[in-house]
Amino acid sequence: MGRLISYNSIYLLLLPCISPVLLVSFLLSGCSRPSPESQATGNLTPQTVMASSPQLLALGKTTFERNCAPCHGLQGDGQGPAAYLLFPKPRDFTAARYRLVSTWDFTPTDEDLFKTISRGMPGSAMPYWGHLTEETRWALVHYIKAFAKNPLEIRSDHQPQNPADQPSGKIQVPPEPPYTPETQANAERLFKENCASCHGATGKGDGQQQQEDSEGFATRPRDLTAGIYKGNPAPEDVYKRIAAGLPGTPMPSHSHLYGKDAWDLVHFVRSLSSEEQRARVEMKRFQIVATRVPKLPEHPDDSAWRSASAVELHLMPLWWRDQRPETIAVQALHDGKEIAFQLIWSDATADHTAIRPQDFRDGVAIEFSLTPEAPPFFGMGEAVHAGLVDIWMWKSERQADLEPAFQDIDKQYPNIGIDSYPNSLRSPLEQPTRNALTLESDPTFVTGWGAGNIVSDPTRKSAAEDLEAQGFGSLKAHPMTAGAQHVQHVSATGVYLTGSYRVVFRSPLTGTQGDVSLEPGSKYPVAFAVWDGSAADRDGKKSITIWQEIFIAP
Repeated sequence: MGRLISYNSIYLLLLPCISPVLLVSFLLSGCSRPSPESQATGNLTPQTVMASSPQLLALGKTTFERNCAPCHGLQGDGQGPAAYLLFPKPRDFTAARYRLVSTWDFTPTDEDLFKTISRGMPGSAMPYWGHLTEETRWALVHYIKAFAKNPLEIRSDHQPQNPADQPSGKIQVPPEPPYTPETQANAERLFKENCASCHGATGKGDGQQQQEDSEGFATRPRDLTAGIYKGNPAPEDVYKRIAAGLPGTPMPSHSHLYGKDAWDLVHFVRSLSSEEQRARVEMKRFQIVATRVPKLPEHPDDSAWRSASAVELHLMPLWWRDQRPETIAVQALHDGKEIAFQLIWSDATADHTAIRPQDFRDGVAIEFSLTPEAPPFFGMGEAVHAGLVDIWMWKSERQADLEPAFQDIDKQYPNIGIDSYPNSLRSPLEQPTRNALTLESDPTFVTGWGAGNIVSDPTRKSAAEDLEAQGFGSLKAHPMTAGAQHVQHVSATGVYLTGSYRVVFRSPLTGTQGDVSLEPGSKYPVAFAVWDGSAADRDGKKSITIWQEIFIAP
């Protein structure tokens, strides 16, 4: 029988070669800066410590239920509906065991929680929330604290006997000394004695690998050369990490290192990565501008993309891994009637078939909120608050099905014996016994196709699908037609060359029911996702961005 009976949702690419000059031209076309609201947050240091109040807790509850509960759960116990997709696992706020603290008894201060909410935790699926107002972030701090079974109280008697510390329980950071060749030599010695057994001699995280956290989950030492800091990489914060350690992990406190020694280690650890590396892993909100042009490009090779400005967005794997697509570059153009996006990301392999159960295809998707004034959770929308999202998805296997031809099951299993329903287009003597003939099958016997599922239709002429979701487990495709109306308006074309994909989406600006409508002069929330087939990405195992902002230029 044809592959659609068992493999009814996969497709792909491999288009003619493109000019490397064109790719270089795109990469040099310039990247955007963060949107004004994200720039305004600066280094995300709280301007004013806001005390709890009934009004602030009410705001925190509303914000938590919309943005945090999908991962952390409505009860704050880390058991949200998305938790099974995530690693590291979401924090259990009821246990109140936190990683990023600046106290000797491992209890976080309000400022610790505020900074973590604002910046997120690179190296995990905890995203950046710095685009929320400062009041909203303080509301989250106090609402999250309310989940704790025991009050979060900092004990001043839990601290090393360090004369530089005051009896407050907080780690006091002394003034930062200069980093000289002499202090570097001391830092290298301290790193070898205190850190290399886990982080490795060169800081690549290749020391002791068999480690567990306090909850029994496997964990590995951080590769310090990658620039991924769960806490803020600012020198003062790194000092606190070295002094206090990371509670609940194998990273211990180094409270025996005071002042100069701790500062020498801070300078050495930070020297193992660059500012650019550290900035690239932080999830921030950017503005993408869709410029108006007389004619829209239809293909990634079109020269119109050379002059289109590009925005480079950080991608976050939900199940964290070191080998991952780190960024996706986005360009957007419109002509007043239609809009086109070009998405570019790196991928070492072109995975364009998923016929075998051990294979997975590559893909990319764009997500729009249908309630732009109050967007739902950026991961597939939400079942409450009318949190419907419109999703455009390109699948590499579907692209390959179009060029040059549909990939049937005998592409991977050429010697397979076919046991199929009778083919009404062939005589009894011509029934297939060796070659799969899905395209000639009666759709009645290929159930997904026969039921009108566009994902199962082998005759489709587009590598894109227009889908909608309203929470986890609710994803569904728009039908090809609703009555006499065609409702699959999105088209897409993808090209793979020299380790990267370029995919162009096109769709009318004005959508029908269930579609996003984009008006020139307006702004809308938009998010992106990438699937890497060679890493076994599929369904909820993917890399994503948070909500970004698309501005449709007049």
